Amino acid sequence: MANSIDVYRDTMSTQDAQREAIVDATAELLGRSGAAGLNVTAIMAEAGVSRTAFYRRFETAHDAVVALLDRLLGLMVDANDDWLAGEVVGRRDIVEPNLVHNGAVLAPHVPLICAIVDAAGTDPRLRDAWRSRVIQARIDITESAIRRDQAAGAVRATLDPEATAHALTLMNEALVLDILGRRGGTPEDFARTAAPIWIHVLFPDDDAPHG
Repeated sequence: MANSIDVYRDTMSTQDAQREAIVDATAELLGRSGAAGLNVTAIMAEAGVSRTAFYRRFETAHDAVVALLDRLLGLMVDANDDWLAGEVVGRRDIVEPNLVHNGAVLAPHVPLICAIVDAAGTDPRLRDAWRSRVIQARIDITESAIRRDQAAGAVRATLDPEATAHALTLMNEALVLDILGRRGGTPEDFARTAAPIWIHVLFPDDDAPHG
């Protein structure tokens, strides 16, 4: 006979599986129908869970979307390149390889990201959640890296870290959606486009190699 601890663990495992199924279903519906097709009934049907099971984990469909965005952010943070992770100080030669890395991490999720951004165009709550939870987190991480490198004398001292991080992050978002998403390009295509801009912005011109 199972003891109470085993029963509790089995229950929690089932709940975790159902929560993930709900988030998976939210992603599927967003990709297929956009924000217009997203409601609790549709998510329940897609996930194969009861209304009770849904409401044990989320209060609204929007809460399930937020959980999906947090999952995406977690994937991005876990796969930060060595510069964003604070393992190295910025140098010109690492910019393009790191952008290739970022593009490769995002590539499998680009169809979903495109669906979220497209849906956000007509759904203010989704737009605000995407900006506040995912994009702002990327801005904050980039700003921290710039400030660290300014203290080390590795990037332009005159940069406004917050404004620079904001601009570069939004540029990356637009390029990811366009090059990896709409054009079906590669992480290398994305990096070749973005890297010269990052390098020009971050590093003093007099650091450029002279021929």
